[in-house]
Amino acid sequence: MSVKPRFAFLSSDGILHLHDEEHAAQHGKHVQTSLTDDESGFPVIEGQGVVYYAREDKAYIHGNKSKGKLIATPPVLKQLAAELL
Repeated sequence: MSVKPRFAFLSSDGILHLHDEEHAAQHGKHVQTSLTDDESGFPVIEGQGVVYYAREDKAYIHGNKSKGKLIATPPVLKQLAAELL
């Protein structure tokens, strides 16, 4: 996890990622967030890295949609995605 400002962006496949501003800017539209990220660049919610598919509005912990556990989408992720879509 990083303590530097994090910026959210959507990858080409619609997955929400957090990175530093320089990296996020390479992906186009991005917004600053107070969320932290895990070692893979996914937002951390309640101590868990969350893989969020914005176009499908589905969130997973412990992996992606093929291997992870589907959870209720945290409102903060919906809000970030709405700013990016």
